[in-house]
Amino acid sequence: MRIDRILSKLESGLGATMLSPSVKSVTLTLSQRTRAPGARHFWRENLRRIQYANPNLPIEVVYPREPCMPKLEIKFTNSAVESFSISGMRSDEICKKFLEKTV
Repeated sequence: MRIDRILSKLESGLGATMLSPSVKSVTLTLSQRTRAPGARHFWRENLRRIQYANPNLPIEVVYPREPCMPKLEIKFTNSAVESFSISGMRSDEICKKFLEKTV
């Protein structure tokens, strides 16, 4: 029964969406020493749903020790790169902005 709950959380909710085939990879940079509750929640909840819905998409989380601003970087197949700061944003805002650029 527990596995059913986990799968239902992964298959539904914000982020459980197939992304455009033009998305090549996603990198989340999040410092160990920076308070960023929205970015951490996005990492734990939404990014897992995105990865489950897009199993062939490389998703990397960079977790440096030195303080830095949290950011999300999206690479596309045409060599374009979209990068934006997610500092001070709530997880649902981060996910919506991410989906606007990738769906």
